[in-house]
Formats: sequence, structure tokens, C-alpha cells
Amino acid sequence: MSMQHSFISEGFDDMDSIYASPDDFKRINRKDKIRGLHLLEYFVNRCHEIGVPCEAWICKGDPKEVICHEVKRVQPDFLVVGSRGLGPFQKVFVGTVSEFCVKHAECPVLTIKRKADEAPQDPVDD
Repeated sequence: MSMQHSFISEGFDDMDSIYASPDDFKRINRKDKIRGLHLLEYFVNRCHEIGVPCEAWICKGDPKEVICHEVKRVQPDFLVVGSRGLGPFQKVFVGTVSEFCVKHAECPVLTIKRKADEAPQDPVDD
């Protein structure tokens, strides 16, 4: 099994502008990387606990583009992506990674939709 965490550190979806110094952006990038590492570490450890061989990596970039690129590179039997449950307004302007992958990934795609009560209160934690 292969796992990937993709992120865009340059964008701020929930605001139209931001003032930040170069140090602020470095700190944000570090936080993104740390969050991604913790997420992957948890799932890799969990896979190993139940005897599933697993490898993982973090990629920087637009998640939908990076995931489809990695699918082409790794050639998995299938791709599993989560669905965050964006509202119709967000879907129109942002689109969804899962929808993009279903249309563009060069393998079958399984989308896991979470329950509304499983969504974090703060979108930053998503």
C-alpha cells in the first residue's frame, strides 16, 4: 500500500488577502509539513500493526494534480480518496479533489465519504 499527503502551502482558501512576512510563510510551510508527517505516521504505523505493508510520502502542490501524477508514476491497482463533504457553493468555486481524481486518475477510484458529524469544527484541521 502506498499513501500520499499533498498540500498547497501558498494558498489561503478562507480569506481574500493576508499580510505575512517571509518568516510567517516559512512557519506556515513547516506547520503544513509537520501536520502531513503526523498524519502519514499514524496511518503507516496502523497499517504495519495489522500486517499491511505500506510506504508513504508527502508532495507539495495542488493535491488533485499531484495525486493524478503520482497515480501515473506508481500505477496502483486502485486509488482511495476521501470526500470532505464541501457544500455546493465551495464545490462551484474550488471543485473537489475526489471529483477530479475520479475523472482524471488512470486507475479505478474509490471515494470514501465521511459523515457530517465527523467533519472538524475548524477547516484548518481538515
